[in-house]
Amino acid sequence: MASEIQDDGFIWLEIKPQQRFKDDQENQVLKIIQYATEFAFFVFRNKSEMRLIVRTTNKDRNIFGTIDGLTVERIDPPHFEQMVTKYLALKNHFMVPLVDLAKIVKSDVYSKFWQESSRCMMACFVQDQTKKISNTIHGKVTSLESRMSKKNVVFSSKIKADLVGAKSKLDGHNLYNCFIIFGVETTLHEFSELDIEKRNSINQEKILFENHIANLKKDLIDEQFENEYEKQNKIHHDNVKKIKDAFKLEVERSRADIVQSTKTLDDMINTVLLNSFAYRITSRKIKFIHGKKTFRQKLAELFSVKSIDPYTFIPQKLHSKSLALSDVELAFFLSFPQEKDIQTINFGVGVTPTFVHSPAQDLSLTDITIQCDPHQVSPEDQDRLNRSICDSLKVRCARCGVPIHIKKR
Repeated sequence: MASEIQDDGFIWLEIKPQQRFKDDQENQVLKIIQYATEFAFFVFRNKSEMRLIVRTTNKDRNIFGTIDGLTVERIDPPHFEQMVTKYLALKNHFMVPLVDLAKIVKSDVYSKFWQESSRCMMACFVQDQTKKISNTIHGKVTSLESRMSKKNVVFSSKIKADLVGAKSKLDGHNLYNCFIIFGVETTLHEFSELDIEKRNSINQEKILFENHIANLKKDLIDEQFENEYEKQNKIHHDNVKKIKDAFKLEVERSRADIVQSTKTLDDMINTVLLNSFAYRITSRKIKFIHGKKTFRQKLAELFSVKSIDPYTFIPQKLHSKSLALSDVELAFFLSFPQEKDIQTINFGVGVTPTFVHSPAQDLSLTDITIQCDPHQVSPEDQDRLNRSICDSLKVRCARCGVPIHIKKR
């Protein structure tokens, strides 16, 4: 599928934390998102590893390689598994922060995903809309302050606390229009397509039966034909019943799988969200599609489930209950792995370093053969090249930062 996806101007990067990477005492993702105008951040929990993938613009592609201890590689667009998915929406206005903006608060999404037995995913689509969001919040703050200045007007402690929180959200923070989705792998079927497939199978069985009966009528006398017809007609009805029963069982299995996956998804979302603000969040069903929406899909969205294309989607429309987050709130969801995550989760670079060394250990160059077309270089030239490498190559251990000394044998 990845090869069929056009990039639409986006660059796809995979972020791999090295063994020495730590993000326990700070939220280093803040150093990145303050410079990014729009991007999408994905966490994929597969059977044996976890992947961190970013979809960004060519202009911002280098921003994600500025954090020490993170390896960034360009990749093809990922494949999105069949999943039951839900997006987060606020129950009240976004002016009130979800977390204390003066503290480092993290969702611990990696360890919670790693505990799941099913494949799961978090996708966060982000666009910097600081001016638009701040104008909206400022308007709400001004309105509340104006009402509070009037005599004989009493406001609850909650409204006063909300006003303080809204002011803190305006205090020097970048503000982002976000769209956050969680997903759990399931067996998804379009039941209308299953019904079409069932009717096609029954029609094929009917055609085979009618052709067989026509041939029998040519070959048999009337009495023999009547006996054979009854026998073949019973076989035909049994075959049709088997087809219907098989598709009915498939639908029941699929529905049961979706119900179980949805329960797993709801539990996972509740686990990731902090109890302190989970009551302010609701989750709604959404579908991943690729390509231009058909008229049927657009019509379905009016009455049922919203759908987006994860390869191109950018949140643009801003509503009062949009997930409009400050940089600190966004970092709650997008924080990088902590030390305990690096030690227990496979992020694609393994849970142990490639090699372990003491601070004084020397690494020797392996024997190399250097070709100078159309002949092999002389031993003297090869020796000069080895000395040049030893003199100029400076390498530090990816785990502890100690310089690694390279010497020629």
